[in-house]
Amino acid sequence: MPKYDVHLYAVVRLKIPDIGAETQQEAMKKADELIAPHLYDLLYAEKPIPIVECTEYAEEIDGYLVDEIGDEEYLKSTFYNKRKEPV
Repeated sequence: MPKYDVHLYAVVRLKIPDIGAETQQEAMKKADELIAPHLYDLLYAEKPIPIVECTEYAEEIDGYLVDEIGDEEYLKSTFYNKRKEPV
């Protein structure tokens, strides 16, 4: 029986409060610019980020990557969408 490494792409909600902007699109752009330099610390160093008010699992899986163990060339690796359909 083959074995697999399954990578779940889980959605995480980050609240970045009090962003002043003329439009909602500008607010999203500013949020991207504020958080981008800190993502490594959030994900790998597990350091809190002062500009993030809260983080939580958004109760959604966006997709999957399934790797068959032993397939060193990743020829059998497959991406799936959230409905578990290959993409």
